[in-house]
Amino acid sequence: MTSSELSINRFVRAEQLLGGKCLDDARDGSQEAVPEMRATALTWFLSVSRMWDRVGPDFPDSVRTCLLHQKLQMMNCCITRKKTREENAHRSQSMEIDDVDETESEDDEFFECTSEELTNEELTSTKPQLKAKHLLWNKPAGRLAKHPSLRLIQTGDPLYLPITQDPVPKTEDQLEEDAQVMMQLGTDKYASEMRARMMSASLLSDMESFKHLSPRMMITDNPWSTTWTSAQPVPAHRQKRLFDDTREAEKALHYLCSKRIGQVAQLLLPTLTHAALYTLSLQKQEALPSLPDVAQSILNKLQYATKPIHQKLQLYEEITRDIESVEALVAQVNSLQHKLGGNNDSKEFTSFLIQLMRGKEVSVPGGSRGDIGARITMMFRDAQKAAHMMTSVSNINKDTINAEDSRYKIFPEPSCKEFILRAMIPRPSPSSTPQPQRLYVCLKRDHIRLAGFFSEDTTFL
Repeated sequence: MTSSELSINRFVRAEQLLGGKCLDDARDGSQEAVPEMRATALTWFLSVSRMWDRVGPDFPDSVRTCLLHQKLQMMNCCITRKKTREENAHRSQSMEIDDVDETESEDDEFFECTSEELTNEELTSTKPQLKAKHLLWNKPAGRLAKHPSLRLIQTGDPLYLPITQDPVPKTEDQLEEDAQVMMQLGTDKYASEMRARMMSASLLSDMESFKHLSPRMMITDNPWSTTWTSAQPVPAHRQKRLFDDTREAEKALHYLCSKRIGQVAQLLLPTLTHAALYTLSLQKQEALPSLPDVAQSILNKLQYATKPIHQKLQLYEEITRDIESVEALVAQVNSLQHKLGGNNDSKEFTSFLIQLMRGKEVSVPGGSRGDIGARITMMFRDAQKAAHMMTSVSNINKDTINAEDSRYKIFPEPSCKEFILRAMIPRPSPSSTPQPQRLYVCLKRDHIRLAGFFSEDTTFL
């Protein structure tokens, strides 16, 4: 499972702020649940409060991340747009003051008249026009850039591109609310008009900024025509804001602060499960060849679980159980690798681990004289020492320890003893053809079991 497959899901990457926070919370968890929950709640409230003073990237175009991450990004977007708006307002005020100073300085300048210059009557008639062109209240506003080639037909002035408002960012729950309002309006003519009017808020703002364009689609009761007629020539910075950053930031902050600790944990479920699955995908275990397929199946379940806004805890419980089972297998392989192989990465040892994970009885390569056999013997010796309290004794010299070690066997007492007797004996008579005979014996502390397999020569019976 590659990183691109993980990126198409509605999660937050582990490298991001929210993903790192989830990993830290999961790593620092302890058995004392109540104090940890209180500390987590306090940390959560302080983290949300600090988001007011932090500037992050603008709101993304898609809602592929979880709802919690969308709310945090909405707050960052509100902070960014508020600072940008205040900087633009301050810059425009300073530019207007500079323009007024330049206008006053130009009025104070005078030159000596010559015979080639304008007469007093011409100068008197052109001066109000020049002055009116530079008046503050007559200065054009809302221009972004001048078009390089297009000009107005009647006046011949260059065509300017207007400054328009940015599109309104919305989180997934807000989009769902808008969709529900659209569905509740009905299907009659009035509902269609209301639906078109609600969807034309951004269009009206752009039309007000671009009023000098030629009207088009003059069909009766056409939404474009009616919107164009109602649009007023107002620059973008004087229009009603489509996106009220202060109100949206307060709504996002209220949404997060009003959540209980259980609801916050439920919001963190997509990110936590993604972090667990991402960690699982990083495990490179040759002894578990089916690990990528299992991780892919868990990913498919996770895609289905994170699609709706109202999450189903039953799906996350199933995903958690699947991850726990795979995690147990990975831990077993790592433990066997550390105890039996060390740094041994040979194909023979990998094949031995695969057989050991699948079957109950496996032949040890090299027997008791091999490297793996020596490690197994050492493990049993250490277990025997621990059983007889030998490892806790630290004030006994080496000779005493060796003497104590010789008193105990390397392997513990067997729970049962098995004996198998095989023989080739002619039956039922000495002249019969020898046939294979087998006797199995199992000895335990409380009972004995015998199982015989006998064959006879039936040629002359």
